[in-house]
Amino acid sequence: MQLSTRDSVLTGAYYYVRNGRLLDLTGDVAPDGVVALRESAVFDTASTGRFEGRVQPDGKLIGSWHNAAGTVHLPFALARVGGTTPPAVTRARVGAKTYFKTFTIPLPMVPDVGMSKLLAEYFSLESLISETPMSLRDKLADEQENGLHYGPQTLGYDVGYNAQGILSITTSSEGLGASVWYDYRTQTLDLNTGFPVVVADEIRPELVPAFLALGQQKLQEITRQYVPTQEGFLQPDDVAGVLGQTFSLSSTKEYTVSSTGLLFDHPVSYDSLSNFVWKTLRGNFQVTFSHAELARFLKSDSPLRRLK
Repeated sequence: MQLSTRDSVLTGAYYYVRNGRLLDLTGDVAPDGVVALRESAVFDTASTGRFEGRVQPDGKLIGSWHNAAGTVHLPFALARVGGTTPPAVTRARVGAKTYFKTFTIPLPMVPDVGMSKLLAEYFSLESLISETPMSLRDKLADEQENGLHYGPQTLGYDVGYNAQGILSITTSSEGLGASVWYDYRTQTLDLNTGFPVVVADEIRPELVPAFLALGQQKLQEITRQYVPTQEGFLQPDDVAGVLGQTFSLSSTKEYTVSSTGLLFDHPVSYDSLSNFVWKTLRGNFQVTFSHAELARFLKSDSPLRRLK
C-alpha cells in the first residue's frame, strides 16, 4: 500500500499479490489520528470497500477493512516500509514485448509474482497509450483501409536506472494529429514495494521551502542562459514568461534517475504561451540535483537515500 498526505487528505493505492491490480484509495486523517479510506477500482467511482483505523504512537496504522456491502470485516495493521532498508531485489529483469512491429513495451520482472504483475500494469499498452492490443489492432486496420493515420504510431522505452532496488524507465511515443507529437513519460519505482517514488512525498516537510529555493536558483540559471539562445524567436511576452518560471513541487513530478543524481523536467507554463512555442521550449528546463544535494532534504527512511 502507498499513501500520500496533503494537509489532512489521504490518497494512494494498494494491490493484492494474487493479481497485481491496483485499487485506488481516498480519504482523510483526523487530528486525533483516526483514518478513513474509501477503496475503488482504478478509473471507477464505485466503492469496493473501506479502511477504518487509527495511527498509533509508534506510527503504525491499525484498524479494520470492510467490503462494500459491510458484510465482511477483516483486521489490518500497517507499518511504513523502511526505504533505506537494503532491498531484497536490487535489480529487475527487463524484457520486452512488441506489438504490430512499432509498439514495444518493457516487461520488468522480479521474483515476487504479484509485484511483477503490478509492474506489468504500469507499462501496459493501456497505461501508456490508452489502447488495448485489440483496440490498437483495429485502429491500425482502419488506418490501412482509409489511408489516414492518427493517434500513436510508435512506442519505445529506455531503462535509465536499474540498481539499489530502484527501477527508472522512460517510455517515448510518437503520434499524429494536427501535426506530429511526441510524448515522454518516466516511471521510477521502488522494487521494495512496487510503487512509484514520488519526490514530493520524500522531502521532509520542514525543508520543503529550502528545497524549492535551491531548485528555483538552479532553474533561474537555466532560463537566463537559455533566453539569449532564442533571440529572434521568443517574443517579449515569451521572454518574460520563461524568466518568470517558478520551481515548485509540480516541477518534480517528471524526473529521471542517473548514477550521479536526479534530473527534474520542469514543465514550462505561462499565460501567453502558444502551443508552437511550447513545443520548442519543452524539455529545455531540466533541473539537476546531485544525490548529495538531494540527501540534505530527504526523509530519513526515503528509498532515494539508497541512491549514492
